[in-house]
Amino acid sequence: MSATRLRPLAEPVISGVLLILAITWVGTDGYRQDLAVLTVTYGLIGLGLYSHFIMGDSLSIAYNAYAAIGGYALGLVATRTGWPLLVSLPLGIVAAVLISVLLGLATRRLNGFYLAAVTLLFSEAFQAWLIDADGVTGGAEGVILTRSISVFGAELGRDQIVVIALVLMWLIALLLSRLRRSPFGVALRAKAQASVAVEAAGVPVTALTLISLSIGAAIGSLAGAVFTTANLSILPESIPVSVAFLAVFIPFLGGRSSPWGVVIGALLVTELTFNLNFFQGSGTLLFAVAVVAVLIFAPEGLIGLARDLTGRLVGAVNRGGRDER
Repeated sequence: MSATRLRPLAEPVISGVLLILAITWVGTDGYRQDLAVLTVTYGLIGLGLYSHFIMGDSLSIAYNAYAAIGGYALGLVATRTGWPLLVSLPLGIVAAVLISVLLGLATRRLNGFYLAAVTLLFSEAFQAWLIDADGVTGGAEGVILTRSISVFGAELGRDQIVVIALVLMWLIALLLSRLRRSPFGVALRAKAQASVAVEAAGVPVTALTLISLSIGAAIGSLAGAVFTTANLSILPESIPVSVAFLAVFIPFLGGRSSPWGVVIGALLVTELTFNLNFFQGSGTLLFAVAVVAVLIFAPEGLIGLARDLTGRLVGAVNRGGRDER
């Protein structure tokens, strides 16, 4: 089999091997499981932002709301109904997508700072509503799950939930990587550079934006579901607005050229902020320093830096071989 035919298999195979290593490293250790859950939560919110922000160049700071919707959907199904908890996943996705579409339609004429400001206002208002709506959300006390997810009658323990969460992040990153190279992804990235040309080519820009928003909101809701499932509770401050701000910089840290940069960035953020009170104190400072250093010395993120160093190494080896001849 030629190298050209093998190339499409390289990404899933290499990432799959790394996934297996990550699952093996996490194992049954509670501390490592906490690290994994936090990484997946950041990673899924960052991947949700990827299609709309990185590919579509349209910044919406409402992903903490989408994550909260997924988390509260799980909590409310667990405490208010006798339905299987897996039903909450499509419910959360549908609710998050509907809200994202409505928000997208309301802000379709905005961009840049104005879009970010309006969606930030929505995020703040949504979090305030979570606290005020005692009868629905439990108010400041949130929702505590009274039962865990079961599959075919067998309840999933935390070990299995963490493995499923890691596999979910891997699968979504892989699908987004394929989406980026698809005709839809090419059109979405072209819209970011020349929306008038895309519209002139017969591709509706508004539809592209709403679809990318829907994809991001769906992924964001899964982040909240993972967090709630692993911690058996969800509070208004569990996924604050600061998480959405943090997610904006995660792709810059790992690399914007691929969704895998989001995964790398989420892992680094977890290492810098874990055990700190939601990005306060030195964790935030370390993260800010890391982002500034990467933006200055590696504008394409760590993936771009690794690609550049690899290219230089290969070039040096090739030049050395020619010199010997």
